[in-house]
Amino acid sequence: MKSSFVTFENLNSKFLQSSRDIIIYLPPSYESSLNKQYPVLYVHDGQHAFQGDLQGGSWDLHIAADHLISEGMMQEIIIVAISSVSHLRVTEYFHYNQDVEERYHYKCAGELYERFIVEELKPLIDIRFRTLSDQQNTAMLGSSAGGLVSYHIGFRRPDVFGKIGILSPFFVQTELVSLESGDQDMIETKNYTEFDEKPTPPIKVWMDMGGAEGTLMVKHVRSVADQFIDIGFTPGSDFVFLLDPEASHTQEEWAKRIYSVFLYFFGDIGTPQCIDIVGRTTIGLNERHLRLYPTVTYDSGFKMSLLHADYSIDQPDIVSILSDGTLTPNREGLTNLSVSFENLKASTNIEIVQHISEAVELVITVEVPDSTPTDTDIHAGIKLQKVRDGLYEGRFILPRDLTFDIKVSKKFGSHEKRKESRRFSTTNNQHLKFIVEEWEE
Repeated sequence: MKSSFVTFENLNSKFLQSSRDIIIYLPPSYESSLNKQYPVLYVHDGQHAFQGDLQGGSWDLHIAADHLISEGMMQEIIIVAISSVSHLRVTEYFHYNQDVEERYHYKCAGELYERFIVEELKPLIDIRFRTLSDQQNTAMLGSSAGGLVSYHIGFRRPDVFGKIGILSPFFVQTELVSLESGDQDMIETKNYTEFDEKPTPPIKVWMDMGGAEGTLMVKHVRSVADQFIDIGFTPGSDFVFLLDPEASHTQEEWAKRIYSVFLYFFGDIGTPQCIDIVGRTTIGLNERHLRLYPTVTYDSGFKMSLLHADYSIDQPDIVSILSDGTLTPNREGLTNLSVSFENLKASTNIEIVQHISEAVELVITVEVPDSTPTDTDIHAGIKLQKVRDGLYEGRFILPRDLTFDIKVSKKFGSHEKRKESRRFSTTNNQHLKFIVEEWEE
């Protein structure tokens, strides 16, 4: 038995006044087990769910589902991949936010997109396919702006969706602005609405973040995770968080993490096997708010980071730590820190030094080919300024510990034609020089 696909081409929405393709994955037993019903996962940016295109790679959800199902590690599910309309994606994935509309001139239509899914698409899917249509068997998943809209729909409609996957969410928009003094200011616009009550009926939430996502910062996502805990979510139970320290903001990275999401929502996560301590371990006396993220790997391959853990420090007069992983340096020195989870334990040395700057200067110079339109914007993880035709540059003061994994891009999302991405981190002052040989068509 093999899984199969059905496509609804150009499905029209009366709420959105637009059309899009819907690609439905049917699990291996669907055609033979005619009395069986299945949980359903709704996925945003569905054009990347099962295959890549010029705008990005694929999540390969069918490959992950087929593998885990064949190994008996997860339930069979139906996956409904909702293609986005490229020029409408930002508006449809943003629920109303006055700051966003005023600053970026977006018309937020997330409420209409929500109605399309709940009132038009889901009823159609439940009629056409053998679904388990109740809340506990209905899930939603998205990344970046798709993670943002999943968050809002999940908290607004817990009566419909009982499982919400939020990958690399676009919770905060950051913009570097040059001041008249010559200094820079980083303006942060919050894209999300805070919810002060835990949803009823209860939902399960997966949320994650990569450590190489540039100005999409871990601290913003962790802040939302802390809010979840404040309103009653229990880490490791109805809420799982994962920091993947080397992961960039790409479909290929989300494809790697989807195995853990599937196991958490529809399978058996297994038994803890090992624990690793993620985070910087050399800290300046001047630094505050640094956190560690112990990450547990299970025998199933499932991974999660511990938002609260049992820590011990040999010399707490050198550094102290809260259960949420927040480190407070007290004096210079070197000491050992350990963390425990169930029957697992890991340790590392923590060194406190006199001073580490909390920001670094990054200069990026980019040469582009003659074919580049003279009026285009150039980005290298951050928007650059035009020096002259063919040359762009930016000088930035950025927080320490950001990692970028990028291809130089020009207006409307066209990237340089290059096999490997460019990776750099704000660990020290540096001047980077990139040459773009050719643009993707």
